[in-house]
Amino acid sequence: MCKDAKVLLLVSTLFTFAMGLSNIFVNVFFWRQTNNFIIIVMYNMMHYIVIPMIFILGGIIAKKRNGIWPLRLGLLAYALFFSVILLVGGKGTIFIYLLGVIHGIGSGFYWLAFNTLCFDYTGINNRDTFNGFNGSCAGIASAVAPITAAYIISIFKGITGYKIVFAMTLMIFVILIVISLTLKCKNYAGKLNYKKAFSTNCQDWSMIRKSTIFWGFRDVIIVYLVNILIMETTQSELSLGQLTLIASLLSAASYAFVQKVVKPPRRRLSIIIGSVGSFFAVLGLAAEVKYATLLLYVVIDAVFIPFFLIQLSSSTYNVINRAHDEDMRIEYMINKDIMLNSGRIVSAVILLMLLNISTEPAVLQGYLIFISLAPIVSGFFLGKLKKVLLGENNQ
Repeated sequence: MCKDAKVLLLVSTLFTFAMGLSNIFVNVFFWRQTNNFIIIVMYNMMHYIVIPMIFILGGIIAKKRNGIWPLRLGLLAYALFFSVILLVGGKGTIFIYLLGVIHGIGSGFYWLAFNTLCFDYTGINNRDTFNGFNGSCAGIASAVAPITAAYIISIFKGITGYKIVFAMTLMIFVILIVISLTLKCKNYAGKLNYKKAFSTNCQDWSMIRKSTIFWGFRDVIIVYLVNILIMETTQSELSLGQLTLIASLLSAASYAFVQKVVKPPRRRLSIIIGSVGSFFAVLGLAAEVKYATLLLYVVIDAVFIPFFLIQLSSSTYNVINRAHDEDMRIEYMINKDIMLNSGRIVSAVILLMLLNISTEPAVLQGYLIFISLAPIVSGFFLGKLKKVLLGENNQ
């Protein structure tokens, strides 16, 4: 890997550490103050709605300059997000929708830039390696961060611990902004191709779109849903941190294993293992939500999801290479993100409708089964990319 790819891995690891410190506890912070799951869903949905719009804006900026500029803007927005939380403190719920918008701005700029720069700094031959290393480093960072944050929160009364954690996160984002100044990238000097950004483009990309939208049904929705269930069950941030630690360590090991073992002939099998494994992880929660079933979910999901995600990520970039549309990579990233967040929004709307009907545990359990089926459908479409998965570069 080139020097910039290694720096990008450092950025990704520190970013994951920062978000691991605070991201799951932002939802818990609001939950502690409101005890209203509908508010948490609405906060996250604002995030999902804003991201695609910012992806487009970030794409326009990147086309005029390069992918590093949206990266810096994203990091600045995240710094603003945590600054606002620190300023409003316990009154954060008053500004919850504004915070959702700022979070969406940060996510949109950051992930547009990260996905684009991943493409720029890697190639077909080392992309799986980069994604594997990235997954492992992120896994370690996301293992250490939540348990650290949980311990800090648990030893202070009220929201003091939360404020310390959010301040630490803000400092990391300031450091990331400085690190981003060292990245180099050629100026793209072009205009955004809106047709590429919104259309199906080619048959292979159509499969990526379908796979992504169904993955979006599950994606981060299940993460904050399970985190709230853990908090309801244990009433302890430390328990949430401990379970996240277990999940992250297992995920890091799984990412390393997949990167080493799963080569082109085994990629379709990897998709099947990941998608089916993620479904079985939820079955215990569907039967009964208790600490044992939550632990079982955390362990199984952490082990199996990397088998699926590495293939989805690598296939996305490889389809662009096969279509000889490298100059349109930003448009493809926007296109994919629209699909991802469309899935998230539809899933969140369904959850809101269910919660307005009933807040009984059975409703959430049924919803968990529903979204756990999404990776199987997503894997079905991804598995259709036979030539891409086998590493055949020419159409």
